[in-house]
Amino acid sequence: MSTALRMGFAGLAACVAHGCTAASTAGLALPELAAHRWKHRVLVIDTPRMDSATYLQQVSVLDTAAAGLKERDLLVITQAPAPAFRVRLVGKDGGVKLDAGTPMTTDTLFALIDAMPMRQEELSNR
Repeated sequence: MSTALRMGFAGLAACVAHGCTAASTAGLALPELAAHRWKHRVLVIDTPRMDSATYLQQVSVLDTAAAGLKERDLLVITQAPAPAFRVRLVGKDGGVKLDAGTPMTTDTLFALIDAMPMRQEELSNR
């Protein structure tokens, strides 16, 4: 089995383990992201309040992995107030790759991103 195929299974397993879907959540519109297409992956965090425990937990997790976010061209955008907490990963192609209602670990995010074909190409062109 090729390394890329194994990494694809790892990304899928990480997403499934956290109850992620690729469908956008009704009522929580994505911000305008056209300027980022083909340049950045975007993590959109919707939160009812900037001081909510769930939001602060997510931000804390991301703060500890700044180098990994930069390496993966990952920008973080917060939308508040929102009706509910939501984390959505938007790929460089503009598609929603992850949609979760709980904070995500960087292990899960990075496994999912690293399994993407575009990320695999980025790694092979280093």
